[in-house]
Amino acid sequence: MTLRTISYDLLTGLAAQADASPRKRTNFNFHEGAESLVQRLIIQMSRGTYIRPHRHHEMDKWEMTLALSGVIEIIIFEDDGAVRERFRLEPNSSVIALELLPQTWHSYIPLTEHASFFEVKEGPYDAARITQFAPWAPAEGEASVPAYQKWLATAQPGQRYAV
Repeated sequence: MTLRTISYDLLTGLAAQADASPRKRTNFNFHEGAESLVQRLIIQMSRGTYIRPHRHHEMDKWEMTLALSGVIEIIIFEDDGAVRERFRLEPNSSVIALELLPQTWHSYIPLTEHASFFEVKEGPYDAARITQFAPWAPAEGEASVPAYQKWLATAQPGQRYAV
């Protein structure tokens, strides 16, 4: 087995891939596959990406996010779509990581041109079974995504998006 590192060159290459992606993000897996019991990956985002609010609804599936580069905001939501909390993660700052409890509605926004984080979560991973997208937020590619992103950028705790 080869030891793997997270380097500046790796993050720079992932930023270029995210820029070239229609979704404005990419990931780099350290785990072997979806069946791995511990999922470990880098998620690299470019400004403008939309990560639809979602949760991992199995009772025991936590998720840990550690900022690697740039500035990331994690938005936590109530079940009805109201913003509960906003967390700003940034390397070398007062908050660099956040553990999400099971069944927590959340989304990520890069606040800089490029931002990356290392994610660790319990596996195995089956997106269709584990990930539940928020019914109160537009799906990726829908015409209302830009308006939702604009609202999300400044929404404060207690506020809910009005369709």
